Amino acid sequence: MKKIILVLLALSTLAFAKLEWGIDYDGAIKQAKAENKKVLVMLSREGCPACEYMKDIVFENGKVVLELKKGYVLVMIDIHNDFVPTNLSYYGTPTFYMLDGNEKKLDRIDGGVNTKTFLEHLEKLK
Repeated sequence: MKKIILVLLALSTLAFAKLEWGIDYDGAIKQAKAENKKVLVMLSREGCPACEYMKDIVFENGKVVLELKKGYVLVMIDIHNDFVPTNLSYYGTPTFYMLDGNEKKLDRIDGGVNTKTFLEHLEKLK
């Protein structure tokens, strides 16, 4: 019984932890490859309402946090202030890419989406 409680406590702590976004695309690819994880790249920009929605609503959801912490290395790239890798295009912000450790594109999301839709994208890549 103690083990079950400890596991549930650990999971709940993880679920309410903040996501840590890096800015080093190349480092994220290397880390993902080493840890057998995927990379989630968020192409963003300052003043983007849909980007703020994703940060404030979707990325605060416990299920989303758990899935991303378990299986992804996170990178946020400001399209105006950071280098955007040539293999990542965008029409607007946010644009999300799910990549493997070899930079293979697994999925793309254009624009802000609700939590359910974002989770469906993560689920299809399991």
